[in-house]
Amino acid sequence: MNQNVAEIALMFILPLGVTFITILQAASAEYRYQKVTGALFAFIVVVMDCLFYFTRNSFISYNTDGGLLLAFASLFFFGLLYVVRSNDRAEKCANIMFSAFMLAAFVGIAYWERPTLLVASEFSPEEIAAQNAKYQDYIESFQNGGSGGTWKTAPRAAQASGGTVVNTPGEKVVLSSAAKSRLDRYIGETDKVIARMYEIMAAIDSYEPIAPSITDAEREQRGSQALAINNNATALNKKALGLFHPHESSEAHTELIQATESLRLAAYSLYTYSLQEDTEEQMNQYKQSRSQIAQTKIYLERFRNDIQNLISNYQPQQEEN
Repeated sequence: MNQNVAEIALMFILPLGVTFITILQAASAEYRYQKVTGALFAFIVVVMDCLFYFTRNSFISYNTDGGLLLAFASLFFFGLLYVVRSNDRAEKCANIMFSAFMLAAFVGIAYWERPTLLVASEFSPEEIAAQNAKYQDYIESFQNGGSGGTWKTAPRAAQASGGTVVNTPGEKVVLSSAAKSRLDRYIGETDKVIARMYEIMAAIDSYEPIAPSITDAEREQRGSQALAINNNATALNKKALGLFHPHESSEAHTELIQATESLRLAAYSLYTYSLQEDTEEQMNQYKQSRSQIAQTKIYLERFRNDIQNLISNYQPQQEEN
């Protein structure tokens, strides 16, 4: 429930709150030029809100990262509004620095953390819409603390002219230069996810068994450690869900999603283990956590094999004469 509240806050409350404050500050400006400039900035913020909430399948991912991206962009214009309203030089410099930090955060999320903003990317609106639909279907059935939904791979898009993708076993995969570039970028993003997965698995492995004679304070501390691991695994699962991938890597991406889902279940079992006082139930949760870790490694191995097959079977697209 807490996670659902956080998602609502990031996607609705924070961006819309910044919008309303920007409008109010623009209307309450003292001078006419400040009101006009503030009205312009407020209009830009409202336009960004409309683009995010009503044209979600065109150029932006409609998820919590998209909401955070919108909030930073809105705060950038909010800071510019205060630059215009500031009369003192020190205050003006402080607001300029605030705007610069908000712009840096916007760019960082859009282009380095994950491809949330896709204005300049090669992904088509149809690909973005399909990814958004898969993400939303999964999140709707996802309950923090439960088994979660089941990831389903979207139907493979029809072959488009100008770029050919063949996934028949034993045949070469023919890719355009743009598709190969997207595959390389996807592999680079998955390397970060896998590295983080190994960190979480190491944290689970290093979680020592809880002694029966543990005190309440120690149990609370161990529970906090397990909760942190669970939160990290849940966040990583959603990060993997937000990765855009080329069509030819759909099967591999499914294995990666299953790996992060198994890791999330393992972390949740560990957290449940830390809360249980019944010895038998503790042992069941601990065994389940170990079993999910083993399943995670199996899915990771399948993912590596699929990616290696794509790379080894890659055949550059022949240029037309």
